[in-house]
Amino acid sequence: MSAVQDLFAQGSHAFTDEDYELALDFYSQAITLNSSHPEIFLKRSTTYQKLGKDQEAYDDAIKALALVQENPSADKDFEAKALLRKGVAAFHLQDYATAKAALETCHTINPELRTLSQWMRKVDQEYAKLPKPAVTTEAATASTAPTTTLTPAPAAPAAPAPAPASAPVSEESSAAPIASPAAIAAAAAQPTTPSVHRVRHEWYQNDSFVTISVFIKNAKKDNVDIQITERALSVSVKMPTGSDYSLELEPLSHAIDPAESQFEVLSTKIEIRLKKQRIAVKWGALEGEDVHAGSMATTASAAATPSYPSSSRRGPKDWDALDREAAKDEDKAEGDKALNQLFSQIYKDADDDTKRAMMKSFTESNGTCLSTNWGEVSKGTVETRPPEGMIAKK
Repeated sequence: MSAVQDLFAQGSHAFTDEDYELALDFYSQAITLNSSHPEIFLKRSTTYQKLGKDQEAYDDAIKALALVQENPSADKDFEAKALLRKGVAAFHLQDYATAKAALETCHTINPELRTLSQWMRKVDQEYAKLPKPAVTTEAATASTAPTTTLTPAPAAPAAPAPAPASAPVSEESSAAPIASPAAIAAAAAQPTTPSVHRVRHEWYQNDSFVTISVFIKNAKKDNVDIQITERALSVSVKMPTGSDYSLELEPLSHAIDPAESQFEVLSTKIEIRLKKQRIAVKWGALEGEDVHAGSMATTASAAATPSYPSSSRRGPKDWDALDREAAKDEDKAEGDKALNQLFSQIYKDADDDTKRAMMKSFTESNGTCLSTNWGEVSKGTVETRPPEGMIAKK
């Protein structure tokens, strides 16, 4: 395997683990060694998008598309993917005219491309809101090209009439510069880059469902658009602040049943439940290739208690470990066993915030602290607090 291939593989692995900063570093190193691979630019474009760097995502999509179109023997399906990536990146820049043109061209090449129809619908909705036809990024560039026009010499201008004494011109108004028509047109054509809103999402699973929580408060159901297919999830939300949020998971690491999947808009979050096609398969990743897939526990208690990952970077965690630890130690006092069972029952019946608080406090404190207060636990790392007279092991 060459150095470029190795860096690309490491970047893809980091991307699957949702470590996008690390993935970006690997992809950038690969491009430094060889900048002729459109696939690397395409993957880096997607990574930039995940990090909220929309202009960089668009620039890489353009580079990938140019490399494909310069190669007569290039796969047409790959060109379609590059056009789709360009359209998605332009959408995030709110350049809906460019996005529409790219997606329509993509449709002529491969109308069956996954998620294309969803993105065309999104772009059409936004494009329809424009007061007049927008100037695309390419058209804006072309319109600024120098041209030569022969025109007759203008007649000498007449001397301006003196201003009436009763209407003096203020210093402020006379000093204000007047923008040229070209400058106004260029400003209008420049796509607006929205401010980045970091929205947290987490997921956990049980035998039958993968549940994804997108933490947006006070979202209105009419402003939430969720599209679920067998291997893709698309979430679009008009935020209460007026900005747009988009979460695109494609491809999902495993197939789901769209008909049995559902979502709910709550006051604190949007909760999406994806029905697994393969029951009891434990997902090791939410998106991309899953190299850590395994089997969920088949006992009744395991089926009732979900395994719990954080944002999936380290993979799923199973709260049933608390029960197993209690069962291993037969010599412990009955009171300790009963307490562990009580904690397990509390976790089973708790809401998501309580579960996160219990998992975070128990893990970060090395088992010396268990809190159900997410508002307090979320503020920082929970310190190890050994019982009085004891010393925590390093």
